[in-house]
Amino acid sequence: MTSARSGVANSPLRDASFNAVRSLVGAALARGLDASIAAVGEAQALAERLWAQVRATPAFALGTPKAACGKGCGWCCHQRVGATATEVLYIAEKLRKRPEAQPLMERLAAWTGGRPCVFLIDNACAIYDLRPFKCRGLYHTDARWCMGTYAKLDAPIFGPAPSAEHQMPPKDVFDGAVFGLAHPLHMAGRDCPGVDFIPALKAVINRPDAAQAWWRGEAVFPAETRLHDWFPPVTGRIKPGKKRR
Repeated sequence: MTSARSGVANSPLRDASFNAVRSLVGAALARGLDASIAAVGEAQALAERLWAQVRATPAFALGTPKAACGKGCGWCCHQRVGATATEVLYIAEKLRKRPEAQPLMERLAAWTGGRPCVFLIDNACAIYDLRPFKCRGLYHTDARWCMGTYAKLDAPIFGPAPSAEHQMPPKDVFDGAVFGLAHPLHMAGRDCPGVDFIPALKAVINRPDAAQAWWRGEAVFPAETRLHDWFPPVTGRIKPGKKRR
């Protein structure tokens, strides 16, 4: 499965994450819609455990440059974020049930485009525990580079030029997980595209029936939110009103 590698050199860590999440989602898929959506949360927990194990190894501690990321540094939130369809449906479901949901949903409803992310509040992510896989794996070593590249601001001029270096282990873990999340669904003929997270979430946040409609094969996300460079088109896609044996 080349998607697990995203067209770059082989990574055992990325493949391990991909295979573990793919197995988890494949088992959930056989149990139906609710289990398939809930599997996103299980996949998040699985990938976070794997990342914690990697961080605890001497090889990572001694051989990986320190990341500049931390609370209050929200430069990476000034870019488009991709997510799988099931991630968006899962996050929408969980967000609607939160005590603080109303003001966050109002912020989302008022969003008309642009950056930063609508959930970046006081330079912190308001849905940090729910954030997509793509947000979880981004650890840069120089915040000045993120400031200039993502926020398009002039980085402070001091020391060496801003470095684009980033930590590969977390990227491998969470990139593997995001493709493992979608692969079993694609193999079953269920469309699970990569989508532009914020506009896709806005499209379904006030639709409690969105997951059921998606499961029936209906298009619940606007066509313009689809990221065509993520996955190839699904063949044998389930059509509305049809059931797969």
